[in-house]
Amino acid sequence: MSKKKISWIALGVVLTILLIVAVGLIKPAKETESADKTSKLVQVETVIKSKAQRWTELSGSLEANEKTVLSFEVPGRLLELNYKQGDQISLDTVLAKISASEYSLQVAKTNAGVNKSKVGYEQALKDFERMEKLYQQGAVSQSDYDKVRDRLRVAEEDYLLAQESASLITPEKTSLVAPFNSTILTKHTTDGQTVAAGSPIYTIGQLSPLKVVLPVPDSDIANWQVGDKVSLNLYANERQAQVTRIYPATNSDTGTVGVEVTVPNPNKDWLPGQVVIANRSEQREGLFVPVSSVINRGEKKPYVFLSVDGKAVKKAVTIGELFGDKLEVIDGLESGSKIVIKGADQLFNGDDIKEPGGSEK
Repeated sequence: MSKKKISWIALGVVLTILLIVAVGLIKPAKETESADKTSKLVQVETVIKSKAQRWTELSGSLEANEKTVLSFEVPGRLLELNYKQGDQISLDTVLAKISASEYSLQVAKTNAGVNKSKVGYEQALKDFERMEKLYQQGAVSQSDYDKVRDRLRVAEEDYLLAQESASLITPEKTSLVAPFNSTILTKHTTDGQTVAAGSPIYTIGQLSPLKVVLPVPDSDIANWQVGDKVSLNLYANERQAQVTRIYPATNSDTGTVGVEVTVPNPNKDWLPGQVVIANRSEQREGLFVPVSSVINRGEKKPYVFLSVDGKAVKKAVTIGELFGDKLEVIDGLESGSKIVIKGADQLFNGDDIKEPGGSEK
């Protein structure tokens, strides 16, 4: 066989191989194009206005509803201290007394000062009345009249100052009296001890009702109102409580706002210091969609896919708060809209879509 003929045969083989390769490359491309046109399987749901519910769970320690530390305003030695921790006391009950010899001496001196200033004032008044008559008759000079009038003014100021001082120093300050119906929470000292002014003697508080301050995240505080109902649980014992106060400032360390809740305690079997779990139910009416249906890929606003005539149509929405596994939609959707709730993360705007076992949507 000639060399020329062999070359033509080799060339034919090469061309045949190239043709086979080209056909192989073209065919997958057509298959890919066909696959691109295949409708994507999704699940669609009609959005309607409905009510959603969520539960908030917080914890806090019980406290006496009203609590105060009692102390004497003056120093002295304790003579009576008859009440102990846990005792029930009534308004105006005398809880303790002190022997305040220095204070008693001060009271006596103050009273004596009042009497002395009173006598001085009465004498100055008589002198002025007599001098005024003489002055009107022209019997004394202006200078003498002014001196007597000035002495009267000074005597009157001394008398008023002495009376004011006496009103601040009373024998009742040697007795410690309960300011309201309460329970002795703590007894800080014992009989016979000498105590300084302001030293704590008793801590008292009201145990019915009790209160608890709940740490509510400041992002959620707008949803809390005075009068809201809260369920409190202590060792499987549940009681209904009520929000009575919302603190006016956020704790900068925790980012929470204190919400004071008051709970009945008629048998006084719940105690200050015990930790309770607070549960609060909140309902809201609106448009709610599954979390899986909302896409946020770094764009300005999150979006969902509407199902319109078998096509996925991208729709930007404004999202509100989370209620369980659903998101509140504030703007962007209308009741009756059909949205993709499963498979949305694989879609692009304009994709053909259909539900499993069904026709294109």
